[in-house]
Amino acid sequence: MNRPKPTTLRRPSAAKPSGHPPPGDFIALGSKSQGGEPKAPAVLLKPASTGLPADRKRETSSALPSSSGLSSLAKRPKLSTTPPMLQAVDKRAISPSIKEPSVVPIEVSPAVLLDEIEAAESEGNDDRIEGLLCGAVKQLKLNRAKPDITLYLSLMFLAKIKPNVFATEGIIEALCSLLRRDASINFKAKGNSLVSVLACNLLMAAYEEDENWPEIFVKVYIEDSLGERIWVDSSHCKNFVDNIQTAFGTKMPPKSMLLQADTGRTGGDLSAGSSPHPSTPDEDDSQTELLIAEEKLSPEDDGQVMPRYDELAESVEDYVLDVLRDQLNRRQPMDNVSRNLLRLLTATCGYKEARLMAVQRLEMWLQNPKLTRPAQDLLMSLCMNCNSHGADDMEVISNLIKIRLKPKVLLNHYMLCVRELLNAHRDNLGTTVKLVIFNELSNARNPNNMQVLHTVLQHSPEQAPKFLAMVFQDLLTNKDDYLRASRALLREIIKQTKHEINFQSFCFGLMQERKEASYVDMEFKERFVIQVTDLLTVSMMLGITAQVKEAGIAWDKGEKKNLEVLRSFQNQIASIQRDAVWWLHTVVPTISKVGAKDYVHCLHKVLFTEQPETYYKWDNWPPESDRNFFLRLCSEVPLLEDTLMRILVIGLSRDLPLGPADAMELADHLVKRAAGVQSDDLEVLKVERIQLIDAVLNLCTYHHPENIQLPAGYQPPNLAISTLYWKAWLLLLVVAAFNPQKIGLAAWDGYPTLKMLMEMVMTNNYTFPPCTVADEDTKTEMINRELQISQREKQEILAFESHLAAASTKQTITESNSLLLSQLTSLDPQGPPRRPPPQVQEQVKSLNQSLRLGHLLCRSRNPDFLLNIIQRQRQQKQRQLLGRLQDLLLGPKADEQTTCEVLDYFLRRLSSSQVASRVLAMKVPFYRKLKTSSH
Repeated sequence: MNRPKPTTLRRPSAAKPSGHPPPGDFIALGSKSQGGEPKAPAVLLKPASTGLPADRKRETSSALPSSSGLSSLAKRPKLSTTPPMLQAVDKRAISPSIKEPSVVPIEVSPAVLLDEIEAAESEGNDDRIEGLLCGAVKQLKLNRAKPDITLYLSLMFLAKIKPNVFATEGIIEALCSLLRRDASINFKAKGNSLVSVLACNLLMAAYEEDENWPEIFVKVYIEDSLGERIWVDSSHCKNFVDNIQTAFGTKMPPKSMLLQADTGRTGGDLSAGSSPHPSTPDEDDSQTELLIAEEKLSPEDDGQVMPRYDELAESVEDYVLDVLRDQLNRRQPMDNVSRNLLRLLTATCGYKEARLMAVQRLEMWLQNPKLTRPAQDLLMSLCMNCNSHGADDMEVISNLIKIRLKPKVLLNHYMLCVRELLNAHRDNLGTTVKLVIFNELSNARNPNNMQVLHTVLQHSPEQAPKFLAMVFQDLLTNKDDYLRASRALLREIIKQTKHEINFQSFCFGLMQERKEASYVDMEFKERFVIQVTDLLTVSMMLGITAQVKEAGIAWDKGEKKNLEVLRSFQNQIASIQRDAVWWLHTVVPTISKVGAKDYVHCLHKVLFTEQPETYYKWDNWPPESDRNFFLRLCSEVPLLEDTLMRILVIGLSRDLPLGPADAMELADHLVKRAAGVQSDDLEVLKVERIQLIDAVLNLCTYHHPENIQLPAGYQPPNLAISTLYWKAWLLLLVVAAFNPQKIGLAAWDGYPTLKMLMEMVMTNNYTFPPCTVADEDTKTEMINRELQISQREKQEILAFESHLAAASTKQTITESNSLLLSQLTSLDPQGPPRRPPPQVQEQVKSLNQSLRLGHLLCRSRNPDFLLNIIQRQRQQKQRQLLGRLQDLLLGPKADEQTTCEVLDYFLRRLSSSQVASRVLAMKVPFYRKLKTSSH
């Protein structure tokens, strides 16, 4: 509904005539044609008095103010009629106290109220309208226990058609006086909340379109919140209350999370420091009538909730915080705190100072049986509103972590609140993890730490392990050595959280580079790298759960049991090792220039190729009974392509301590180890990048000393270190067998030496030339070419060494005193195949037997290496047969009988009824030669 907003009194200049009937079944009251008595609706709205029995009527009449009632209240000092909030308000100098209505009320009969207002409006007498409305409020105030039904329905009807008439300062003061506790009603009197509910709805109608609400609404809200909560908890006032609560900026928990919500608004809070509610459950009829009227008359079912106190935010905050401080700083036992105070704190947790005040006393309130439920709601609201991550909120989180709870119900609710705390702000996760770990290592350890950490890891399975890793990094940067304590703490965390942690995320977090000053200026950088490496290995071994262990033992026995668990663990270790090699390649050099020995030690350790004692020397974990088994489980894992490539790159880098020979040795060991774990359900050595071949071969290249100057114009030959050269071919042979489509095909087409080795393992024949070469002439040619290459290679190496000696020792180099001749070989990987040394042939045979390389290559169908060999063999045999036939017919030993036999064979073939036989005879080169010679 678009309602116009007047500038001053916000009252429309021309109002609708009251004679128009309102919508629905409502019957307008107070018409001019009627004398004095209104006609109440017979069915829809019945008078409030008809729903009360006789004894209730007497009780209601006894509740009216009287001098005797006031005197009796004065004689009871323990039962103060002024709520605690008012005592705080009276002392305030920041905002004025809630004033009583300042307009002179004009009282008229409820039946003629609408007519009088209409008449005053037609005369333009705004003061009279204000007085009439204040007079109506005065009548409601005098008859709180039994308000006149005609009066409150008339006011509601007026609010429906002319809401702006209520938006003057005097009427607002008058209506707010209805929202305050009536001191004339003693504790035992029966009352009715209908008047307060009516006032809320009238104020809501008047200010619904206004974005800036007066501060007095907050004051009466605070008063009722700390008092009997007559209207604050009423469902009929929810829209009005929700708009007031926007002043606090509090994100309220949903009703499903509020433990106090299931009790509803009871007839008073009987805990310490509060008063019983004056209404009773028997008077719900009047509430029902009001609800029916609201449904008929309210402009919107739910109403809109929007910020109403943006302009007064600072003054409202100061006012609320002063009231809270006054309440909390009173000299009273903690058991004597009102539950209503906790509910008010729940609603004002949008203020960071309110959160800080509440959290310091929250543990005692949670442990108090009288305050448990509102304290739990306060805890939930407090966690949901920790959304600034400033110094105050970090202090709040610190206090939350220290709360100790034993009952399971409270502990479960506490964990639920921890989840909401993590949702409130993205930085709360890291702060919570850090504070929990530091509390765990302190002398005042909270026994709930591990359960909190478990909840955090379940809530954020990807991010929480990274923040946990950052805390361990912080521990390792201390001047004192925290490695032993860190290992023990990590084992305890994994045990208590039942291995429900993403180990790969945790390990990757340990390897992240930190830019903080404490890391840049770290004193023990090399120690930090070594200790992070140790935690990485511990983390990998901690990933061995009971299920993984059981599956590993069953696999050793040849049983395929829980293979999914075992394969998942193996892939996890392979991924962590890939990340660890990346860390050593890219991050560690930026942290510190680690010594060559320590660097190589770290690289071998994360790949589980180091000596066994280095893994358990700090605290004898793993235990001796599981030690070898754990180390074997972590080493028998797949080798990822990135891991292998990065090791080769590290070996080729001159800036890193791992030399080419060591890198080749490590890569060869890892490739063979991974190949030994081969299984049909596990990819152990998947490589797709063809660049691997060149990277491996580059590792075996020989580089002469840089300080030696070679003669001008001399181009040194491409040479390789012989041992590394053949080790490279064997490594590539294994990789090609496991990756026939990419590496295997590239080797077959472009690297003859590697192709020869592949044919050797496929035919299980390790001679040179290979048995796939059936033609004796071709074999002789290969042998002669190998001799020529060897001779030329020898001359090039001697000449090269002579140039090196001339620039250094001035020694004459011959075959007898040459040092390089036995160590180097020509590096021409795409040239003719070279004869493998005898020991290399034995190594190829041994590899084929242990890793079944020939079987892997033979079963490949794309490309089909086996078919290629068979076709070549067939062609060679056909050529051999034709050569012998030519020799028989045309050679020096040819005779007539042999010629007749050969011709008879071809004639029978050509006259065969089978097409294939005739075509075969025609394809023979010798037949074609005879045919051409006959012509």
